Amino acid sequence: MALDAAHMAIWDSHIVGGQVIDGTVTWSARGAALLGVAERPLTQSFRDFLACVHADDRDHVVQVLQDGVQRHGAYALQYRVVWPDGSERWLAARAHAFMDASGQPERTLGIIWDITEHTQQEIMIAERKELAEVTLSSIGDAVMTTDPQGKTRYLNRMAEQLTGWTTQLALGRDIWDTMPLADEHTGAPLEHVAVKCLHQRQAIATSAHTNLVTRDGRQIAIEDCAAPIWSRDGEILGAVVVFRDVSHERKLSQQLSWQATHDHLTGLINRRHFEQLVAGALHTSKEQGHVHALLYLDLDQFKVINDTCGHSAGDVLLQLLAKLLQSQMRDSDILARLGGDELGVLLPHCPMEHARQIGEQLRQSIRDFHFAWDGRNYELGVSIGMVEVNQDSKSLSELLIAADQACYLAKEQGRNRIHVYQEADVMLAQRHGEMLWISRLNEAFEQQYFRLYAMPIVHLREGQESHDEVLLRIRNSKGDLILPGAFIPAAERYDMMISIDRWVIRAVCAHIQSIRDSLAPVEALVEERRRAPALYSINLSGMSLADTGLQHYITEQFVQYAIAPEQICFEITETAVIANLPKAQVFMRKLKALGCRFSLDDFGAGFSSFGYLKALPVDYLKIDGVFVRDIAANAINRAMVKAINEVGHVMGLKTVAEYVEDEATLAVIRELGVDYAQGYAVGSLRPLVAGMD
Repeated sequence: MALDAAHMAIWDSHIVGGQVIDGTVTWSARGAALLGVAERPLTQSFRDFLACVHADDRDHVVQVLQDGVQRHGAYALQYRVVWPDGSERWLAARAHAFMDASGQPERTLGIIWDITEHTQQEIMIAERKELAEVTLSSIGDAVMTTDPQGKTRYLNRMAEQLTGWTTQLALGRDIWDTMPLADEHTGAPLEHVAVKCLHQRQAIATSAHTNLVTRDGRQIAIEDCAAPIWSRDGEILGAVVVFRDVSHERKLSQQLSWQATHDHLTGLINRRHFEQLVAGALHTSKEQGHVHALLYLDLDQFKVINDTCGHSAGDVLLQLLAKLLQSQMRDSDILARLGGDELGVLLPHCPMEHARQIGEQLRQSIRDFHFAWDGRNYELGVSIGMVEVNQDSKSLSELLIAADQACYLAKEQGRNRIHVYQEADVMLAQRHGEMLWISRLNEAFEQQYFRLYAMPIVHLREGQESHDEVLLRIRNSKGDLILPGAFIPAAERYDMMISIDRWVIRAVCAHIQSIRDSLAPVEALVEERRRAPALYSINLSGMSLADTGLQHYITEQFVQYAIAPEQICFEITETAVIANLPKAQVFMRKLKALGCRFSLDDFGAGFSSFGYLKALPVDYLKIDGVFVRDIAANAINRAMVKAINEVGHVMGLKTVAEYVEDEATLAVIRELGVDYAQGYAVGSLRPLVAGMD
């Protein structure tokens, strides 16, 4: 009854001549059923019994039984039997060898039972464990697990490679010992994600600026996250930490961040970052009453050297002057290249008397500097405009204008001198070139001096698509063609960009209508079937993105000129989008719903935009030309373009490389898989409207 209750049977083996294989096996009825035969008592030769055993297990069965007999002891084993219907069952047996009166082995007697279900579960668990371990060993991310106290339990292959610890060495050690974390900037220890996860009993998201300290003391930039491991009854069994080496990405990001804030030629900070620092100084003046000084420097005679000796000489001169001027300044002072031969200086916490002394040192050091090139020596001078940043300063734009005006007046008064800005200088500002642009722009509107030009955007694999970026120029009364770099800064400063953007939108819509109307109905139908309608990219300023009435104005133009919104793509810079993000998102989504497309221009210049891409419904990503120009010879720029292109493609965006000026650059762009190219290697600038050049 006990055996029946345990689903067990009697195993009785008789031994002949000390050899198990020559004997017989006697089964109870339940035992016979375990072999898949009729459930009744059965006696068979041991060899007949072996015929029921799985072929791979027969030698093992004979060996274990014979060993037990020879030892005059007990044995236990597990093996498979094959039933008459071909199915396999797992059996477990325990027995003891018994001797006759002369001490010779006579029989083995024990119990046997079916363990098929249990064995299959063990096999399944083992397979799952093996699959999990193989998977964890194969993936590119490093994985570590801990117990509830934060002691290390397991490292996959990648974790062992990154940390320098093997699972065997790390087992039972605190996660702080096997995976120390430090701040990448300060080197200070960080709260461990695994410990934080165990304490808070929740998943901890990826952390930034984290370095892993390896077993041999090296530091590796990583991204890491952790999640608790739960039991079925809701208890924490430990934590799993997933991390990966992001050294390359972080280095690339740092390089891009540096390039976004610095001038690549001189290594000085650039205009945009300088203006941000000036804005910060203005804030401390307003909030805490601090006094600072802002200087604008314009090099005298630089253009002469540049034109006489060439741009290479001008580049070398700027690099030498950057080092010279920095040696004359305090550690806290900030020197920037604002563009061309213009430099900016911010003197924090510096009264005007002291600022005047520093300015004079800078002026004199440039005056005393002799530049030698091709056996000739050149002398320089510098005109410096200076303005105080104090509690009464009104705004950043007014500060910059004041410094610019003071620099202009220093030139007007004879060059190579310092002029400190005074309120009375506003009366003289009308003589400044940029102020004149107010009337010039108004004249351009009234006299219809604006001209539109088209620069093709060429698909590198499909040649039938027609796509042009529309560019604005001014053709004045003298016939001079004025580029936007001359008038856009003034238009932005004096709030005229919204009017200019609206003029361009209306003019492009009128052009599309005129092209359509110039075709006969049959020609128009043939053209439509031959290829998709032409696509026009229109640049929008940051001011227009913040204009709440622009979307309605655009819709009106579409209706008036019967324009398909699919023919219009709006180009916006990442800087403008980030500065007006909430309004830009609403504006873009509304026009996107109509069918318009969007292109993010100059991508990579700030590189903060990677985080904003998900939130912006853009179709095209235009890679900033500063990375494209010398891509054939510059490995860093090549890596940057490759990274931006891959990010764009992962997000489902088409990529455009700007400033593709030669065949070598074009070849690299093709190789990297960029979708479109723009530049003189694929197409030149042409008037959008025939005869309007």
